[in-house]
Amino acid sequence: MKKLKIYKGEFEGVCPVGNCLVLAAYDKKQAMKMAKECIEHTTEIKITEVVLSEPTIIEYLSGDY
Repeated sequence: MKKLKIYKGEFEGVCPVGNCLVLAAYDKKQAMKMAKECIEHTTEIKITEVVLSEPTIIEYLSGDY
């Protein structure tokens, strides 16, 4: 059974106040497919795996601008 991995999508947001996409998928190809289905305002998306070797904060956006 394949294990899920955590991926982060980087893209330009609609408004300049911060944005993020963090998702779980079996591989990078599936993560990109999911990201493209979710993010409709741009096709320029970079997907990277979040390697978890110790406790960490994956994403924090305070909304402060």
